Amino acid sequence: MDKGTLLRRFVHALAGLGPVYYLVPRQLLPGLSRETALVILLLGVLVFESLRIQLSIRILGLRAYEYSRLSGFAWAFLGIATVVIFFPLYIAVPCLIAMALMDPLAGEMRTLGSSRLPDIILPVSFAIFTVSFLIFAVPPATALPLAIVGSVISWLSERFKFKSIDDDYLMSVLPAVAVMALRMIL
Repeated sequence: MDKGTLLRRFVHALAGLGPVYYLVPRQLLPGLSRETALVILLLGVLVFESLRIQLSIRILGLRAYEYSRLSGFAWAFLGIATVVIFFPLYIAVPCLIAMALMDPLAGEMRTLGSSRLPDIILPVSFAIFTVSFLIFAVPPATALPLAIVGSVISWLSERFKFKSIDDDYLMSVLPAVAVMALRMIL
């Protein structure tokens, strides 16, 4: 595995730490909430990305197509920020852990040469969602449909590639939206 791929895998693993946000005090400083601090950090990432693109700065770990657009790293941070700001912990945890583990796993399996191998992420994602919901004391009768919806949406978000939005964003945000919507119904 080359250094760039290794760095991408490492950054993905760090995305699983996104739920640590919920442990940060709501008020960091007088007048500075954790949400505001996260939005400021996100704006900093986006300003850096803008400069990187405008100045054609090359960064280890970026794929060739990311040189002229928002990087997967930035998309992942945007997804993490969206999920932790707008969704409760019990939804954020499985969405972020699934994205952090499943996307690199699918990428590594693709290197093995089979287009069907990445489909193994569906049952693994289902396990992550199910265990997370049960740990957060979601009743089993509710946890199962939520886990099915979350894992299928996460899998589809990785499986189908979109040119304008990176799967690092979609794999965390779309399952969160779907799970929240279903939770409101159940």
